[in-house]
Amino acid sequence: MRDGVVWEVLALRRLTELMNRVSAQDDLSILFDMVVDGAADVVGFKVAAISLVVPSGDVEVVAVAGDDDARAELLGRRTPRANLDAEFAVAERWGSLRFVPAGELPDGSAEGWVSSDWTAPTVDGASDALDALDAWNPEDTLIAPFFDAVGELLGILSVDLPLSGHRPNMTQRAVLELFANQTGIAISAARQRHALSERVRLGDAVQTVARIAQEDLDPARVVDVAAEPISAGLASAGLWLRAFGGEDDDERESVSARSGAPVRTPVSLVAIARRMVARCWRAGIVAVVGRDHVDPPALWADHDVAQVRIFLKDAGARSLLLAPMGSGTSCFGYIACTRGPDDPDWTDAEAVAALEMGRDLGRAIRNARLYAVERRVAAELREADRSKTQLFSTVSHELKNPLASIVGHVELLRQDPDADPDWSLGVIERNTERLQSLVDDLLTLSRVSDPDRAMPEADVDLGEVSRDVVDMFRPRADTQQVSLTFDLEERLPLVRGSAGDLERVVQNLVSNAVKFTPAGGKVAVSVASSSDRVVIECTDDGLGISEEDQASLFTEFFRGTNPESLQVPGTGLGLSIAQRVVTRHGGRIDVDSELGRGTSVRLLLPAL
Repeated sequence: MRDGVVWEVLALRRLTELMNRVSAQDDLSILFDMVVDGAADVVGFKVAAISLVVPSGDVEVVAVAGDDDARAELLGRRTPRANLDAEFAVAERWGSLRFVPAGELPDGSAEGWVSSDWTAPTVDGASDALDALDAWNPEDTLIAPFFDAVGELLGILSVDLPLSGHRPNMTQRAVLELFANQTGIAISAARQRHALSERVRLGDAVQTVARIAQEDLDPARVVDVAAEPISAGLASAGLWLRAFGGEDDDERESVSARSGAPVRTPVSLVAIARRMVARCWRAGIVAVVGRDHVDPPALWADHDVAQVRIFLKDAGARSLLLAPMGSGTSCFGYIACTRGPDDPDWTDAEAVAALEMGRDLGRAIRNARLYAVERRVAAELREADRSKTQLFSTVSHELKNPLASIVGHVELLRQDPDADPDWSLGVIERNTERLQSLVDDLLTLSRVSDPDRAMPEADVDLGEVSRDVVDMFRPRADTQQVSLTFDLEERLPLVRGSAGDLERVVQNLVSNAVKFTPAGGKVAVSVASSSDRVVIECTDDGLGISEEDQASLFTEFFRGTNPESLQVPGTGLGLSIAQRVVTRHGGRIDVDSELGRGTSVRLLLPAL
């Protein structure tokens, strides 16, 4: 009797010390190990195990103490909740404990664990422990359930194979009940502390991301700056933060890993994520894929899940959370986080926080793009206003000189009626032609610059057009003593477009070449096909164009800075018109020139 009292005192003392340590423990895995070690040691059982109720409702063994073989066999085993309820239904109630004698387990219940070398010790007053009424049978089941503050089952504490060979006495049962009660209290307290810590962690992350979203950052900077607080807030092992490309910016991605190792981004996973987040944004949810579960199942295609699980396996991760970034009806990107094998499952609070951070980043990206559009439009308006002012100034200047000359010679004829009018009439005629040419060029520039104006289309033979243009300028070339040659490839393909506009472009090229080539020089025009294009090349050995002037060659009214070229009459609109016409036809103009060495202009248009 005295030994029993001493054991009870020592057991209660050790239980008190253990419970004090358990109550102060935040790490649940350490807490579970402490409880099962204490239950096995203090109560006197060879095996003790803790099983927790998992989200599916089943019960999973999370800690085993007392025997290495039992730990290897039991750890991670899951028992369906229905089986556990069936055991409770047939169990004897020992206070809060549940005892199921051998042979009473319902069909389908999980098998227990029996050590192959366990032999019940001899019971006082009996030759065989199994003959005693209170002898422990290896198939007996003793369970101590524990609950949270509102009475929901959290898990069970199970013991097996008492060291005494007896079923536990009243004191041992009381101690075991205390273990279970304290375990429930400790787990509830630890979870509350963890939930509070989680709320603080997630709250800080959401607030940080919200502050980032309020800053005036471009989308690329938003992604880079937000990556660290998101990864820390969601406690992710790996993070992929991607902003889809917009009208004025490319796609941007920021990746990181808790380990610091390089993180790869499989192209197939980007395509899957792009599809999934569009659905998630519309539904206002996050998506999760684990090695053995998917949420929400209705949104995932089987082949996508298979691809994600291959990626998780390769990355050494257990699950992936995917949250959309968006604003209004538009999805602008995603937040993808992974967790390692030893990390916990994603919680509802983390899912809500990921959605909130996605909304903040979506608003930031939307605002950044709106600001970019606003700045671009403002710059375009400033440029348009500057161009308009320059146009007015240039047109006024171009009109002023010939008009002044015409007015001067008209006054001269009025003041001196007897003077020979031929000279004045010649000047008036030349300036009138100059004004007419300027007006024609301005009207043409306005027409070819209007994107809303339909372009007349027809099949155009650029060889014939170019031949006619060369024949048109041959008399002028002969007058200036310039050699003008023409080379045409046979069976030249046609192009689609405006015959009149294309003819004007060729006229401009040949006219410039003849005008800026001095006597004795050469101008060569050729038309040929190259791959899927028709190429017109006009080459001269005339004045040439400096490298500085080539940068502004297609600017309206630009005449160059070379004094010799400025002496040649012109409006400075020809090449501007040519570039706009060629662009509308899907082609391009290439210029190769050197001051004093001549110029080569190549016109490339898509062939039919």
